[in-house]
Amino acid sequence: MVTVLLLCSAALVLVALAVGLWSGASAREQRRLSTQHAEQRLSRTDSAPRLAGLGDAPAPMPVSNAVPAGLPWDALMRRAALPTGWRVPLLILAGAALLAWITAARLGTAWAVPIVLALGALASGFWISRRISRLQSKLLRQLPDFLDNLVRLAALGNSLQMAFQTSAAQVPMPLRGLLDTTLSYTRSGLDLDRALAQAAQPYRLEALNVLSVVLGVSVRIGGRADQILQRMADFMRDLDQAQQELMATTSETRMSAWVLGLLPPISAVLMAITSPDFFQPIIHEPLGHTLLLWALGLELIGGFLLYRLAKSI
Repeated sequence: MVTVLLLCSAALVLVALAVGLWSGASAREQRRLSTQHAEQRLSRTDSAPRLAGLGDAPAPMPVSNAVPAGLPWDALMRRAALPTGWRVPLLILAGAALLAWITAARLGTAWAVPIVLALGALASGFWISRRISRLQSKLLRQLPDFLDNLVRLAALGNSLQMAFQTSAAQVPMPLRGLLDTTLSYTRSGLDLDRALAQAAQPYRLEALNVLSVVLGVSVRIGGRADQILQRMADFMRDLDQAQQELMATTSETRMSAWVLGLLPPISAVLMAITSPDFFQPIIHEPLGHTLLLWALGLELIGGFLLYRLAKSI
């Protein structure tokens, strides 16, 4: 009976994690498709007058926007400002395996391993998501100053690419790394907007996609791009201030939701490690199996309700 309960609980936790990741991935994919659709419409609008003026001129070679080849989680690691490769996943897996082994040894059953591994996966996902949120916030706060420098240099008579290169040299990290990657792509033959879209692809920021579209329109069609960039900088400052005010207003509710959701399973694991005799009736007695099943079900329902509460504000 205990084997079935532990396996069912581990499966439910993994399914909940998969549903959360799937919903976030679908939203990000929808935003990416919307940006690509807008860029394609701008490209089609630009191609008609250019083809009419060029006559029988050869068409330009298509440029691929594919990200450099690597491990499947390299984009996630770059988005979280972590080193790519096997180092971070192996460290996380080793830590979770060590904690699972200690818990199994203290409880005297190997079926505690999937529970601890599932909790380790949830904790690792929360840690990585927090790093991604902090990195995206830093990028969004540095973008307005970069756009101000770009507008100022473009107004002095510099070309857009030269103004972009000069402004990128004055930006601190982490935005400096993204702009340096963009400039390296331009030196390899990509247009400025394509290079920025490719360098910003791992970060999945809508502001960078909009900036690449504005730069592409300015490079291909022309016009007063400095005015659009200045309005973007002002809008991003206002949006960042509004988001900070909203975060300050709702921080207590969101933190309470996280604490209430993670406190029961973390407390149970710590108590199982420090006082295994306390959990012996739950593992070996039929009434303990029923209580464990009810506790897991209520934990999943409560976690889902707290998640919906935190997302609704």
